[in-house]
Amino acid sequence: MQKVIKDIFLKRISKAVVDVLLLAGLFLSILSARRCADSWGSFHCIVSMVWYALMLVHIWQHWQLTKALTKWKVMKRNIITSLTAVVFILMTFSVILFIAEINDQFVRIHHIIAHVFWAVIIIHAIQKAKRFVQLFKDKKNKK
Repeated sequence: MQKVIKDIFLKRISKAVVDVLLLAGLFLSILSARRCADSWGSFHCIVSMVWYALMLVHIWQHWQLTKALTKWKVMKRNIITSLTAVVFILMTFSVILFIAEINDQFVRIHHIIAHVFWAVIIIHAIQKAKRFVQLFKDKKNKK
């Protein structure tokens, strides 16, 4: 079963689908953040939780690079990706604060981190756009 999951999620088309869904989810999350109700059942929270799960799949799909980011030399060569990982961890902590208690201070912290996170992710996506396009190209033409 584990091999089947790996075979499905590590295919180029699967990576492309996850990337497209991540971009769509990011924009839905941004657009719905202003109209967010104080409920885990709000559209923003649901979209963001699905997005977070897809982000975990994305990290798993790129696990070799993720592990390599623990080395200073790799971090220096991949500054935006490293920054994306750091801000993702900060975003995770801001959501954990909500699990403990939702209050105005935690909402402000979450919004500050979210704005930085959105900017970093957009820069990361632009930086990786060439690799993203490669996911759709025929493997035979690749040398």
